[in-house]
Amino acid sequence: MKLRSRFALPPLDRSSMLPLALAALLCAAVAFQALIGSALDLPAVGPVRGASPARLVADRPPVAIAVPATNVRSIFTPILSPPKEAAAGSQAPLGGYSVLGVIQIGRATFAVVRGPGERTLRAGPGQRIGEWRVHRVTRDEVRLVRGGERMTVRFGPSGPVTTAAGKGV
Repeated sequence: MKLRSRFALPPLDRSSMLPLALAALLCAAVAFQALIGSALDLPAVGPVRGASPARLVADRPPVAIAVPATNVRSIFTPILSPPKEAAAGSQAPLGGYSVLGVIQIGRATFAVVRGPGERTLRAGPGQRIGEWRVHRVTRDEVRLVRGGERMTVRFGPSGPVTTAAGKGV
């Protein structure tokens, strides 16, 4: 009986020749890449056929320079928002509340309302916004009722943000 070390490799047979050949091929490819180095010249950036690169540089538009005020403004701040005093005056009948828009969760539609202290909440039909009760919420308007008065806050595709108050139901 021949004694073998536990660390000795098994004898080579036909099934182990393919991985050995592939490993040798990979080593040869790595050695070839190391010999070449970075001597490859890459093609110039631009179209394959057509104008010369000097003409292409002249056709490029100038680099835009951002105005510092634009860089400071948050992308989430609306550009054409009225000042807070004007917004409070247009929503004065709501007593410190402002209707921002509507959201739909499942089949239910809710008005998104900003209350005093910058608190945002949602109100569905039948719920109260200050002294007003939400009568109906559609995707273009919110109808509010207070006693015999009613008010419609319109927004979205139906037109600009407006409020219309009147008597009657």
